[in-house]
Amino acid sequence: MIVFKKLLTISLAGLLLTSCSGTKVNDSWSSQEYKGKINNVYIIGIAKNELNRMMFENSFIRRLSEEGIKSTPSYPDLPKDLEADKDSIIRTMRLNNSDSVLLTRVTGQETKASFTSGSRSAPHYHFVQDAGYTGPQANERLGLPYYMNWHSYYSTGYRAVPVQRSVTNLVVLTIESVLYDLQTEELIWSARMETGLESDLESMMKKFVDQAVKELKKNGII
Repeated sequence: MIVFKKLLTISLAGLLLTSCSGTKVNDSWSSQEYKGKINNVYIIGIAKNELNRMMFENSFIRRLSEEGIKSTPSYPDLPKDLEADKDSIIRTMRLNNSDSVLLTRVTGQETKASFTSGSRSAPHYHFVQDAGYTGPQANERLGLPYYMNWHSYYSTGYRAVPVQRSVTNLVVLTIESVLYDLQTEELIWSARMETGLESDLESMMKKFVDQAVKELKKNGII
């Protein structure tokens, strides 16, 4: 039996999700013994930042509603920044007629660096004429690159301007979601995903929630 202890003591680091490329699924698992489908989910975002917790749970509520799944946020019921005991949580979930509980938390954070370097070609063109166009506009129109012949390539390469190497840091969070059946208290689904940190929290949370719901659908749980 799964014991729900210390659920709300782990910070979600603000539940800051992110990324320019969306959310990446590292691994996803579902119970082969569970044959049902969830209909009424209790949503718990494990976070100490109450505003971010509310935003995250509401994102799940809206997305699950689109799939015809009823869900209930925990933030109106469970205490802010405090641990709730198991009996209190179960009592609250039963009052909402929940059949399952979905919990999400940040399990890791890593800063990754990406590098760019190379060269930029100086303005040097093999000019052609086409329908009144000359110079680079005509080259673009006719699809003729600067390497159209060896001399153009040589001249352009010789005049290339080096581009200074630049570094971009990206904070990547590892987020874990787990789903339990309330009748048996057994784990029926889990997923670990990566997402990068960005300033638009609502957009980041939506990306994560969309991917999580996609995984739930793929595993036949909703």
